Amino acid sequence: MPKLRNRDVQKIIQLFDNQLLTLQRVSKIEKMKMRKKIVNVVQPALSSAAATPETFMLVVETKLVEITKHFLDSYGFQTRLGETVRNMYQKAAEAALPPPPKKKQ
Repeated sequence: MPKLRNRDVQKIIQLFDNQLLTLQRVSKIEKMKMRKKIVNVVQPALSSAAATPETFMLVVETKLVEITKHFLDSYGFQTRLGETVRNMYQKAAEAALPPPPKKKQ
């Protein structure tokens, strides 16, 4: 699988940030700790050369379970996250393919 660009990784982290903003009964300090843990898990999981959408979702489900359980729409968030990551990997794979050779006339 091709590697994602930093911009794509930041978009995934932004999805988590948007969910953190919806949490109401969590202090700012706790949100900061959650964000740090999210970044520490998401960046290496998406930046490795052997990463796939399935392995990324498995890492998120196992390592960030205590964070995602606070989200109001946890199942819907994981579905959106999975679709977004799959789309990003598809776009990265298409961009990595060489253009078809031109026919000589």
